[in-house]
Amino acid sequence: MKILILFLFAFLFCASTNSFCQNSMLTTYKTYFDKDLKNWTHSFTNFKLFEFKPSDTIKFENIPFGDTKNLQAFYRLYKPGLTFSADSSKFIDIYSYWLNLEKKGNKIVDNPEVDQAVSLYDLKKRKWTRIFFCGVSTRIDEVIWLTKTKFILAGTFSDDSNLFHPKVFIGDITKRILYVYADNLSVSNKTRYIPSKLKRLNILDQ
Repeated sequence: MKILILFLFAFLFCASTNSFCQNSMLTTYKTYFDKDLKNWTHSFTNFKLFEFKPSDTIKFENIPFGDTKNLQAFYRLYKPGLTFSADSSKFIDIYSYWLNLEKKGNKIVDNPEVDQAVSLYDLKKRKWTRIFFCGVSTRIDEVIWLTKTKFILAGTFSDDSNLFHPKVFIGDITKRILYVYADNLSVSNKTRYIPSKLKRLNILDQ
């Protein structure tokens, strides 16, 4: 009986410790949220990293995405909005599927889609894949590289009351997984957040 009680205690302790570690994982990246993602975090009321809870684990889709032979034409429209890794060996694209840009004369115009796709391009392997796809209820605003193989996707999700809350994805290229965290308490401010890279694209309709 004593052995059973001790086993149960050990199990509950490990479970609670694991839950705490999961919930506090985002706080290890606090520097990035305080600096690189500062404007994004300030677009929410009462934004607190320790309030985020794990909500999902998503495998990369690994669906073929762009034309690797026509990369220069893609760069002419989207390069200011791409997020390259520190060694420039990879980039993450969150805008091309959503905005669907085209050049008309000397101007760039968008033909926006409701949905959004996140793609990853490996320049060394010349491999371009879609790793995540989301509908109108979720929107990815920012991308930050943490290491050569890990990154943050920062965005929002809407609830049944049409309120927008922060949502964070930690991407692991080695494991091909997105770890998802959400905060239902923090709410987006009334002023719409416009990512800095989106402004750089100089779209006519903005």
